[in-house]
Amino acid sequence: MLEARTLHEIVEQPEAWAAAIRSFDAAAPEVARLFREGSPDEVIFTGCGSSYYLSMTAAAALQRVAGLRSRAVPASEILQFPRGVFVPGSRPLLVATSRSGTTTETLRALEMARRRGIATLSLTCAPRSPLARGADFCIISPKGHEESVVMTKSFSSLLLLGLLLAAQRAGDAGLRRELHRLPALGRRVLKIALPLMRDVGMAASRFVFLGAGPAHGIAWEAMLKLTEMAQRPAVTYHPLEFRHGPIAAAGPGTVAVLFGTEGGKRLEKALVRDLRRQGVSVVALGDDWSMAEAETEVALGVGLSDAARSVLYLPFAQLLAYHRAVGAGLDPDRPQHLSSVVRL
Repeated sequence: MLEARTLHEIVEQPEAWAAAIRSFDAAAPEVARLFREGSPDEVIFTGCGSSYYLSMTAAAALQRVAGLRSRAVPASEILQFPRGVFVPGSRPLLVATSRSGTTTETLRALEMARRRGIATLSLTCAPRSPLARGADFCIISPKGHEESVVMTKSFSSLLLLGLLLAAQRAGDAGLRRELHRLPALGRRVLKIALPLMRDVGMAASRFVFLGAGPAHGIAWEAMLKLTEMAQRPAVTYHPLEFRHGPIAAAGPGTVAVLFGTEGGKRLEKALVRDLRRQGVSVVALGDDWSMAEAETEVALGVGLSDAARSVLYLPFAQLLAYHRAVGAGLDPDRPQHLSSVVRL
């Protein structure tokens, strides 16, 4: 098999991040105006598939740093159950994300919000798409679009736009500086992840992805990447929820990938030790994993907040899926039954 385009797109992520930062910085005055004029009391992030998962991380970060109620819902939830999403009397801002800007459910969710007089902001890689044109304002990831079916650099660059949104709304200059460091740090991380993930889980029968706070959406995206590219069974849990039932099925043959947080580090390290006693192969990623006893410990040592560091976890998840796909003789660029855009 020729080297997959997906691999190139994973490696190209730092350049996509740098372009996304420039795009957001140019759009920042209009974003500030949207918040100022709408004075939202809640931000609802929405999308489908990967775009929904990045919405989870963006919403967690915005609520944490800005103190503004934020949540993520699938676009289909808005489409099917709008009264369960939009609260009468509230002033929400809907942030709708789609790589192509043509995903049916996301477009219909946007239209449903607009009919209710709700302010809308879109994040996309396609500046001329219906999503870009249909929202009150749109922020573009100029170098996020892929030729491959699965989202890699589009996911991470659109997530970065969401995190920059959180930093601006909070007036958090520290988080903004962290996010501006990501392109340079991403190049360093890729040098670690490219060889490390080649052999992880070669003989595994089951994969588990664990993440809390901003890392919870990353864990869901890691599960999806492995399912899409490698067609391997995988599940996602909040780390501490794993003890409440799922651990019964864990043992030899299970690989658990933990996307660590500083806020939950002590409890997450204890979980790693429990999983190792069950015979689980654990890959633990974080800023510092000393004494965690994981089989594979990746201490990034970048000194970032949980929200900013979550972006740096993505190459590890993507490369795990890529290598398991190639190892199984599958084409990671064109997984079966999938297309780049879902249209109803």
